[in-house]
Amino acid sequence: MFKLKTLLRGVMGLACLVLSVTSANASVINLGFSLDESGSVGTTNFNTTRDALADALAVIPTTGAIEYRIAVTTFASGFTSVIAPTIVTSSNLAALQAQLRATTFNGGGTNTAGAIDNLTSLFSAYSSDLTLFNITTDGSPNSQSAAENSALAAFNSFVDGISFEAVGSGITNATSLARMARIAGLGTSGVAADGVIVNDITAIPNAATTGFVIPVSDFAAYSAAITAKIGQIVTDTGGADPVPSPHIFLLFGLGFVAVFIRTKAKV
Repeated sequence: MFKLKTLLRGVMGLACLVLSVTSANASVINLGFSLDESGSVGTTNFNTTRDALADALAVIPTTGAIEYRIAVTTFASGFTSVIAPTIVTSSNLAALQAQLRATTFNGGGTNTAGAIDNLTSLFSAYSSDLTLFNITTDGSPNSQSAAENSALAAFNSFVDGISFEAVGSGITNATSLARMARIAGLGTSGVAADGVIVNDITAIPNAATTGFVIPVSDFAAYSAAITAKIGQIVTDTGGADPVPSPHIFLLFGLGFVAVFIRTKAKV
């Protein structure tokens, strides 16, 4: 009996060792969010998008080998850092959501270029990690050329993907969406023509390989879009419920075989 217990203890020890190595190799994904708070958005609509994003943060996993570092900013003529780059955990998620819900509307222009530059600066200390930016806006940039230049500069620096939600009739016309897709393309592949328009939130592409813009009919519909996008990012970056390593099953299998052989030998 002593040898049997020793064997089982050894198998469990090896399994724990493999698990500990797996968790030690955890990866971090950077997710930067920027919410438009220009004058055309208004207080009510801003609060709607703000609260929808806060709710959608709950989609981000707080367990597993993949960790997610988020930052949230707002932009108009100027910029506000709402949440500094922070890894989301089960112990701080509620506080981060409350922090976001507490931010207030300011108003101003639509400095999309500045929003991209601001997020790039915030994540510059974590440039070795996969970095994706998400920008929500209800209007065209103050300067299309400046926004394109900022997106390309971000891509050439370290940013892996930029995507947008274009909310409301003021931005969901064909011309405005095409211009927004150009910015997304430059920020994701360095090529403006690579940016695409995604009309189906059940078919969101991988944000690390395709720059895109999602047209959203109105602010009430934003919640479904941002929740679907974060969920897709989690899936594409491997943050879904982790599957145990095949080595774990092998170790347990060997252990049970050994126990079976020893039991049969004693019969």
